Amino acid sequence: STEKWCRDHFLSCSALSTAAVIRAELLETMKRLELPISQPDLGSEEHLLSIKKALLSGYFMHIARDVDGSGNYLMLTHKQVAQLHPFSSYYKSRRIPEWVLFHEFSVSEGNSIRVVSEISPHLFAELVPQYYFSNLPPSESKDILQEVINHLAPASATKEEQK
Repeated sequence: STEKWCRDHFLSCSALSTAAVIRAELLETMKRLELPISQPDLGSEEHLLSIKKALLSGYFMHIARDVDGSGNYLMLTHKQVAQLHPFSSYYKSRRIPEWVLFHEFSVSEGNSIRVVSEISPHLFAELVPQYYFSNLPPSESKDILQEVINHLAPASATKEEQK
């Protein structure tokens, strides 16, 4: 059944149903406006990267880093430590991602983060606004991100000099 498939893949059946309704409404609007509609390239690396970029653009304040390799995530914004929620698919896997974007933080459920997506520091450095980054409290995670930003900056500085 659909509900069993969702449970097996750690997905919310009701959230997927809502997404399907919204997608249908958007398709109707696009048809009415005569906009081009292409088939989604589901499962491709480019598609997954686009989804992560969209999530990170909206939730850039919800970043955490596993500081000790055992699933103790330090949130970059207020330096609070949290663990993955037991219902998270990463919680049951052997591979714990170092950098994550999370959508929910719950103190009442043992300082846990839920709805977690793995991200890379490079993606963070590319998409997160500079004003947000500069206002983060000092931490080892911020230092790591600063190094990534510094490595990305010389390439763009060189392009500016060439103009």
